[in-house]
Amino acid sequence: MVDIFEEVDEELRRDKYQDLLRKWGPWALGAALAIIAGSVAWQGFDAWQTGSRETASDAFVAAMNNYEAGELGLAAAGLETLAGEGTPGYVSLALIQRGNVALDEGDAAAAAGFFEQAAAQATDPLLKDMAEIRAVWASWDELSFSDIDLRLSRMVNGDAPYRHIARETIAAAALRADELERARTQYQFLAFASDAPSGVQRRAQEALALIGQRLALAPEAVAPEASLPDASADETAATETEETTEAGDAGND
Repeated sequence: MVDIFEEVDEELRRDKYQDLLRKWGPWALGAALAIIAGSVAWQGFDAWQTGSRETASDAFVAAMNNYEAGELGLAAAGLETLAGEGTPGYVSLALIQRGNVALDEGDAAAAAGFFEQAAAQATDPLLKDMAEIRAVWASWDELSFSDIDLRLSRMVNGDAPYRHIARETIAAAALRADELERARTQYQFLAFASDAPSGVQRRAQEALALIGQRLALAPEAVAPEASLPDASADETAATETEETTEAGDAGND
């Protein structure tokens, strides 16, 4: 009898399991397949990314080799292809380097365009700021002090990677625009910034000396006109005094 009850109990458990399997089996199987498919897809995507990065890296190295060899046309063609087809990081690098090629070719306007494209699409802050500063330098003659100040002022605070170069660029623009007090403020900050590169500090000190000379000369340029007497006016006044004295003497006589 015990064996019969055990067989019946086993049959009931088997029937219950079959019911559960029929109810939840498709979902469990689907979830398992999804996990497997996701894992395979991720591995495939990672492999594709690795391959894409390697391809982009090879293309960038080839373009740089052409650039260093002076083959600017080949370098430009390779960099433009990479900018259109490469992975995001290499797209930014390709656009920046394409701007450098344009500068070497003497086309500052085209260079500025490439730098601005790189700054607009770059996700890495380092590349973005680098491209923005390069764009300002390439457009230096066309930009006003206000334009440069507006574009670079966000980079001078905190621990921005190019904060000292950005501040020096703003200071140079202020000096060019005869905004001497603003230029002096920026250069003083750089001259005494303990974390500023030595080259930046040296240029800031030289600029401060130049600003000091210009500020010292400015009053002297006006002072002579304001302080020296007008000789013709003095002669006229002296003549009038003599005439008045003579007229008085004649009246007394």
